[in-house]
Amino acid sequence: MAIDSVRLLTDSAAQLWRRLDQIRPMTAPRSDEGFDAWLGVAQLDQGEEQALRRDYRRLLTLIDEIGTLVRSRSRALELVREEAEQG
Repeated sequence: MAIDSVRLLTDSAAQLWRRLDQIRPMTAPRSDEGFDAWLGVAQLDQGEEQALRRDYRRLLTLIDEIGTLVRSRSRALELVREEAEQG
């Protein structure tokens, strides 16, 4: 039985996407945009902000890993968005 790496990574990324989307709508997270630009001026306690910052970085990493496997970052985003919407 083969492990479907793309599927496992996509499921994990979709969970993070849904969590972050509850705080502020997600579009297409980019490394150059950064966490602060995505979050804006939301008032959070330090612990919650650190957890969100960690989740945001992890989401970007997962999208990059999926993009490497499917050879397209835009396809990786599409897969994660679709999975997040279904979940």
